Amino acid sequence: MPADLNKYVIELALRGRFGRPFRYFDEIGSTNSEALEWSREGAPHGALVVTDHQTEGRGRRGRGWFSEPGIALQLSLILRPVLPLDVFGLVSTALGVACAEAIEELTPLKLSLKWPNDVTVGGRKLAGILVETRVAGHEVDVAVAGLGINVSAPAEWPSALAGSTTTIATELELIGADVHLDRSQLLAGVLEKIENVYPLVETGRGAVEILRRATERSQILGQEVVVHRAGGESVRGMATRLLPSGALEVASEGAHLSLQAGEIEHLRPAGDGLDRSGGSSGRDEAPGSSTVER
Repeated sequence: MPADLNKYVIELALRGRFGRPFRYFDEIGSTNSEALEWSREGAPHGALVVTDHQTEGRGRRGRGWFSEPGIALQLSLILRPVLPLDVFGLVSTALGVACAEAIEELTPLKLSLKWPNDVTVGGRKLAGILVETRVAGHEVDVAVAGLGINVSAPAEWPSALAGSTTTIATELELIGADVHLDRSQLLAGVLEKIENVYPLVETGRGAVEILRRATERSQILGQEVVVHRAGGESVRGMATRLLPSGALEVASEGAHLSLQAGEIEHLRPAGDGLDRSGGSSGRDEAPGSSTVER
């Protein structure tokens, strides 16, 4: 049982309403799958599934999530929003903001967002968010927000991730910061921040505030990008702004397009600091729900 993340230290670390009740697993296939099933059994808003290690964790578009025991914070939070589908993409935006702000409050790191459900440092991915939903009519009935935060480095990154992925410990070492962050402490900080930020999604004025905070951290706004959409279509243009729906607006060939999903390819450095990814282009995935159950 890991010393910095188990049911006993989690219980002691939790400070707010989110994260109660919770289920902890030393190892599990997928926290999102467990949380979706728990939600069908009636788990309340704010209920949490957290694990030391996922064996079948998934990213967006069916991709796997790399994991080893003891190196990451991997959790799924059950949300029961009262939101129409056309604005639900803002939930991913809010979660990205909350995750970045929580890590900054616990460390001296300065973080950015990619459209904005991935949290990055110097162009490298530090954390990812996957929101999966169950829909009733035209509204979201249940949402499960999966977060994966790289805390410590593995012995070796898979070749597909080397150079494009980083960890909190790696970035702290690079700036010479003598900070040790337990995963239970990080979990408590992230949940507390989400609990504060999430209610803003459900009000018009709050949505404006989320967009402001996300825009200030955005790694792609003002950049020329190619957005690769489902079905093989691509859109090239300037990323201009984030919309209240959580979509990205791209100026392309004299038109302003609202894109709800896709993968982003940068055509020039993002300009959020030193680019250590080994090149000026890279792909990222769009915010929003990757799976919708009806």
